[in-house]
Amino acid sequence: MARRKSVFSGNVTEADLKLMRVFKTVIACSGLSAAQAELGVGASTVSRQISDLETRLGVRLCHRGRGGFSLTQQGRIAEAHIDRLLSAAEEFATNIAELNKSLTGQINIGMIDYTVIDPRNPLVAAIRDFRQIAPAVNVSLMTGTPAEVERGVIDGSLHIGIVPDYQRHPSLTYENLYSEEVGLYCGGNHPISLRLRNGDGVSRADVVKHSLVHRGYFESDRLRQLKKPFPVGTIAYQTEAVMALVGFGLYLGFFPSHCTQTTQFEFQEVLPEEFGFSTPIMAIWRSDRHQSQILQEFLDLIVSG
Repeated sequence: MARRKSVFSGNVTEADLKLMRVFKTVIACSGLSAAQAELGVGASTVSRQISDLETRLGVRLCHRGRGGFSLTQQGRIAEAHIDRLLSAAEEFATNIAELNKSLTGQINIGMIDYTVIDPRNPLVAAIRDFRQIAPAVNVSLMTGTPAEVERGVIDGSLHIGIVPDYQRHPSLTYENLYSEEVGLYCGGNHPISLRLRNGDGVSRADVVKHSLVHRGYFESDRLRQLKKPFPVGTIAYQTEAVMALVGFGLYLGFFPSHCTQTTQFEFQEVLPEEFGFSTPIMAIWRSDRHQSQILQEFLDLIVSG
């Protein structure tokens, strides 16, 4: 009983493409012996690969042996089909590579106010570099309290948050970006400000008698301990409000040192050796969230910055 010839199923695998490329090399070299140098394998291996392709396709592609190498009629027809398939595969690979380069979409970033203007913050540099990589991606920024930023990252409305390292939520990943310098400041005609301008010294006991602007949200243990001896003057949620109340001489207040360079007020730092400190600023994102390519590209830039 004659053995039934296998019929090609139409499902092309990477192994099939490899065998087809071997076949094309043999044709280009006009035989197996010349092709072995080009392919870097022995003639027996090349012959076996051609046999495997013939078995896979279910047709005899070529004559090979003492009489030399030549294509069968079916081999010539198969060659034309293989040329088109390999060309399409190469075009597909190129198009996908270009698609990956043409990143599109949106990245939503949340942070506390005045963070973006800190020269140590790598965010602006990351956005500038990212625009070169993915000019079609829109990066949007919003400000809020640390808790608001965290909630936005957790619920998915924000992709990345930039917050002080004041607590750790188990569902978030935290990566240190830089350290922010924070100080206690006075301004205007506040009694402490007047004494400092006159060159008079002040002690810790003198300072803690005066009311302080407190933030209306949870802060780090370090900052809460520094504020504990002060009377509560008022509550503010935004750094701009704290700076205004301090700048007009109404209260003392803690805020980042870099902010003093971006306001019309003249501030004086109070006992930096007593009240100055450095706090880590973190990039946060959801630990269980699958990172898209555009988000991973941006995270790589901001974390390495």
